[in-house]
Amino acid sequence: MDLTMQMKSAELLMNFLRHDTEKIPLYGFVLQKERFVPKENTAPLERSTPEAEGVPSGAIERFYKTIEAQADTTACHAITILRHGKVIAEGAYAPYRLEVPHMLYSMSKSVTGLAVGIACDEGYLDINERLVEIFPEYVTNSNAKILKAHTLRHLLTMSSGIRFNEVGSGLDENWMKMFMQSVPKFEAGTEFDYNSLNSYVLAAAVVKRTGMSLVDFLTPRLFEPLGIRYHEWEKCPMGIEKGGWGLSLTAEDAAKLGQLCMNMGRWNGKQIVSEEWIRQATSVQINTPNGEMKHGYGYQIWMSDDEGDYQFNGAFGQYVLVFPKYETVIAMYSGSSNLFVNGGLSGMVRELLTSFADEPLAADNEAYASLKSTLASLEYSPSHPKYLGTDAEEFERIAYRLDGREYFAGPNTGGLFPQTLQAVHSNMTDSVTMLRFEKRDKDLYLYIYEKDERNLLVLRHDGAFEYGAATMRGERQLVATRCRWKLDVNRIRLWVMTGFIETPNSRILTLDIAPQKMSVTFDERPALDKTVQMLFDLVGVSSMAFYRHMLPLLQRENLVNLVKRFTEPVAECVMVKHNDEEPLPRIAR
Repeated sequence: MDLTMQMKSAELLMNFLRHDTEKIPLYGFVLQKERFVPKENTAPLERSTPEAEGVPSGAIERFYKTIEAQADTTACHAITILRHGKVIAEGAYAPYRLEVPHMLYSMSKSVTGLAVGIACDEGYLDINERLVEIFPEYVTNSNAKILKAHTLRHLLTMSSGIRFNEVGSGLDENWMKMFMQSVPKFEAGTEFDYNSLNSYVLAAAVVKRTGMSLVDFLTPRLFEPLGIRYHEWEKCPMGIEKGGWGLSLTAEDAAKLGQLCMNMGRWNGKQIVSEEWIRQATSVQINTPNGEMKHGYGYQIWMSDDEGDYQFNGAFGQYVLVFPKYETVIAMYSGSSNLFVNGGLSGMVRELLTSFADEPLAADNEAYASLKSTLASLEYSPSHPKYLGTDAEEFERIAYRLDGREYFAGPNTGGLFPQTLQAVHSNMTDSVTMLRFEKRDKDLYLYIYEKDERNLLVLRHDGAFEYGAATMRGERQLVATRCRWKLDVNRIRLWVMTGFIETPNSRILTLDIAPQKMSVTFDERPALDKTVQMLFDLVGVSSMAFYRHMLPLLQRENLVNLVKRFTEPVAECVMVKHNDEEPLPRIAR
């Protein structure tokens, strides 16, 4: 049965690469997000100057600037720095904004771990309790013996060995049933094996025992005491918070959670989580394999380089870094394909920490003013082709020439929504079918049609960011778009970056426009090839078992072609209407 599940997971991945949207997921699309609703921060952390907390403003300014200068590698969106529980610096790299909650990906696991700790403190759960006792409805004659040894502790330490994982979650709407029916890889507690569905089952255990949703349970116990008002958490098809991913918080609110742990579970004189739980959660409970994250794992929390340091860690660069020796917490949001160490951020943070003093420093008004100016002007600027620019007169000629043009897009797998975001929400685009240009005042409007949906990107004449919204199948995302351009004699080139600013993801469209046709290349940040490799690893695509079972259906060279087509989609478009003549005849699909 478990091998069957693995093969189904592999086939699901193949459907994803083939762009067979009707088969992803197998149980149908479940809306996760309808609209962005910002909420006022009614309990902000105390602010202080860096010098008052023993940190030179100049060192912090260099830190933010260095990260900005390496945008292609770091891809940082926002950073908030606390010392002694006070905010000493906070900055968002435009178009990203500090007040906008950001997807945490696997950072969500650490919050789920805190929820389990609170539930244990209140007697709802016991860390050594067996899963078969919590979920007896999923126990069968075939799995009872296998699962009898599995406890909450094994889930907390990623040592359950259960095979059912993130990719498999697209196979059936009942994730608990699939988890409990999966055959473990090894005896529970003997090895570390990272699996987000462990965290999901932890969330389900809290829901089961408390009779409340995870958010309803945490709101009076964690969110409200810390002043966290905006806490959107995606749910599985059965209505349970995903646990291992799906939570969105602002950078300041994420930093509060790190500060809570450094305070050993206390907040404003109240014990939110027991001191003993925090001590256990933030210390090594199981060794991890050699590699970047080689320092051990606690209860849904990773250990860091130096003893006593730890971090909440999410895909594509979502971090809460806790340094108890320095009384410092750093919350970082990014959209990077690199992990913390590989992307150079670890070295930058360590260099910053070397400037910290134990006592307050003399006020430095000039340095502090320079820091504030820098923080107010930060910008995320990934590299674009060097020949493109922002010449206003050239843009006016481009806008005039493109005004009223419509292009039919031939068969393609591209869409406005980043494919990583599509995969996470199982919200698959039908691909771009038509593009239309319209000149309004000095700006150029680009309408993108995907079957029955239409989204608008505003390309500003000055090359600045323009905020808007994009919607696909009811899922609404806050976006910001900017453009770079070049006009040659018979060719127009446009580079259009659209940041989905509530997420780590950006979509980049490169439009190469000739007299009667247009080529649109779809790219995204973080780089999609890293995501595909991660998905391959999760379903064991690199194993001989996969090839043995899948090769009759799909030859290896075809798999390579599929991956290339998926990660580098291109739409070849034909002009069907322009502003000078009668509409050209539409081309039949």
